[in-house]
Amino acid sequence: MKEKEVHVFIIWSKGLKHRDKILADIETKFEILESIDTTWSKGKFSENLSRFYGENLPKNSSKEKHCGTGTFLCVIVRDGDPKYDLRETSKGIKVVNVNMFDTKQLYRNWTGGGHQIHGSDNVTEARSNMYLLYGAKYNTLVNTKETAITRAYGKDLIGAEGWNSLEEIFEAFNELSNYVVLRNFVNIDDELKNLHPDIDLLTDNKRLLADISNGKPTYKEKRRVQHLVMIDGQKVFFDFRFVGDNYYDNKWEQQILNTRIQYKNLYIPNNENHFYSLMYHAFIHKEKLIEDYIIKLIDFSSNVNLNYNNKSFLDFMVLNDLNSFMLSKGYDYVEPRDVTVFFNIRVVEQFGDILLSPERIKHENIRAFKTLIKKVFRKLGVKI
Repeated sequence: MKEKEVHVFIIWSKGLKHRDKILADIETKFEILESIDTTWSKGKFSENLSRFYGENLPKNSSKEKHCGTGTFLCVIVRDGDPKYDLRETSKGIKVVNVNMFDTKQLYRNWTGGGHQIHGSDNVTEARSNMYLLYGAKYNTLVNTKETAITRAYGKDLIGAEGWNSLEEIFEAFNELSNYVVLRNFVNIDDELKNLHPDIDLLTDNKRLLADISNGKPTYKEKRRVQHLVMIDGQKVFFDFRFVGDNYYDNKWEQQILNTRIQYKNLYIPNNENHFYSLMYHAFIHKEKLIEDYIIKLIDFSSNVNLNYNNKSFLDFMVLNDLNSFMLSKGYDYVEPRDVTVFFNIRVVEQFGDILLSPERIKHENIRAFKTLIKKVFRKLGVKI
């Protein structure tokens, strides 16, 4: 027996003259759970639209003008007999729910073509649509007859004005994305007490995490991954590391996600991946081994049957354990694409040859020159 699916149709404001005709047709094909007149604030409309579609849509974009910025109708439906097949979409040939896709195309023809009608093509898209729009969880709606959503809804997308707590934003990440918190997750709430809160995540879709969180890039360079998110009125910085960024070997990054485990209300690497990714970060991403990392590695070493103590780090023999792990898994030491992430070539060269990119060589030369200038100024007693 096929599982029922819940999906979303949206009639954007400029398509509402066809509202009655479309609603009448939807009733013949799907079970309507709720019809919601939804209004976004004018100042947030383009931002909401960008997050909703996962596109960069500036204010007064052609899509915004075509769809309209007024109140729109969202119809949540249940498909009792979902069918999947190949269709030509705006993003190429994809496997989609053809009940939804073909009906959406019909309604787009009725409205003169274009995108005045939106329809979710698969469960992943439907899940995202409903949570971003109303904070509604897909699994709750599949078997319910009551959506608990008001029929006149006047709020922007969830997180548009920031988040009330870390718990709230991670609830959204849990519903919509595949991620892990790489480190410092044991007392993660304490991050909000820091002067510059910083949380490191790994995902297989950086853009999705940015859209969910409403995070704003803090740097113009595309290789930088830091985003600013407002939580409880405070600026919190998230680094959205992603599969393919060479923060770790790509195969390792994917394996970290594939074997993730749940810890309280968030997802983290399993014990093995947590320990060795932390060791890699401490030795490869840092110019010098920091005492804080020694303490953490000692604490977590028992999770992988190593049982380190302070003496373990005196001659850095612990690096042999890291290298043995890397070799056993077939992982490589890789230069991060983000040149601002330090890459400790002196450590890496102990285990094999590596050719640095011209961008990193240039960056390191500039960094070394700045360091030299600072030393000169300090010797001269000049404050900088």
